[in-house]
Amino acid sequence: FNSGFKFHKNFMSQKNHNFSYIKDSSQARAGDYYQKFELRDGDCFGDESWNDCDNDRQRIELSSRPNQPTSGKQCYGYSLKLSNEFTDIRKVSTTLGQIHQHGGPSGKANRLSSFPPLIQIDARQGGLYLNWHKLSGSKDNVIDESEYHKLKLLRDMKGVWTDISVCLDFENKKIDAWVDGNKVVEIFKSPIFFEPESIYFKHGIYQSFISNYTLFKGETPTQIVYYDEVRRGNSIEDVDINVNPNLKFVD
Repeated sequence: FNSGFKFHKNFMSQKNHNFSYIKDSSQARAGDYYQKFELRDGDCFGDESWNDCDNDRQRIELSSRPNQPTSGKQCYGYSLKLSNEFTDIRKVSTTLGQIHQHGGPSGKANRLSSFPPLIQIDARQGGLYLNWHKLSGSKDNVIDESEYHKLKLLRDMKGVWTDISVCLDFENKKIDAWVDGNKVVEIFKSPIFFEPESIYFKHGIYQSFISNYTLFKGETPTQIVYYDEVRRGNSIEDVDINVNPNLKFVD
C-alpha cells in the first residue's frame, strides 16, 4: 500500500534464508514492516531464459510491477540499511537496487551474456555509487560503459537507514539522485541511448562476476541488507519522505 506498485516478485527461485518480511515498528524506517535480504555463497538461481549459476552471478532480488514508460519523469525511492557486518566484496559488483529495461539492448560483459540496466546502485570500494550505464554500439551488440557517482560511504550506512531517490526525466533529458533528502547527483543527459519497451525497478542483493573473488579467496562472504519504503511516482515529492514529510508509510 502507498507504494505506487501493485506487487514485487522474485521471478527466479530462492532459499528460506534469502528473504524475510519482518514486523517490528521499532526497527522499520516507517510503519510496522520492513524487508530483510540475505545472500550467501552459492545462492544462484534461474528461470526459463536466464541462469545466474551459468553466468557468474548470485542474487536474491525482487522485480516490481507495473512497468513504467520511458516518457515524462519516472522516480523511484527506497530506504536501505546495511548489517553491521556488511562488506563490499573485492572485485565483485554488488548491486542494491536497479532501474532495468524490458525489451532493451543486449551484449557481452566479461564474455558472458548481458542485458544492461539503466541505473544500478552499487556497493563498491567502500562506498555506495549510482552506476549510470552509458550504452553505445548497436542494440544487439551493445557497448556498456559505467559512469559512477558516489552517494555515501558504506561505513555510514551500517545499522542506520539511508534514504535513496532517483528521478529519470526523459522529457528534459536529466538524471537526479538524492541521499537522505539532499540532491547529490545531477546528470544533464538523456537517461537512455536505446529505446526499451519499458523500465522497471528491482531491489535486493545482486552480485556479478563473483569468480573474480572465488577463484582466489574461496566462498563469498554473506551479505545482509534491509529495505523499507520502496516507492515509485512521477516526482521527487511522490517518493522521498525527506522532501515530502506527508507521505504515508509503505507496509
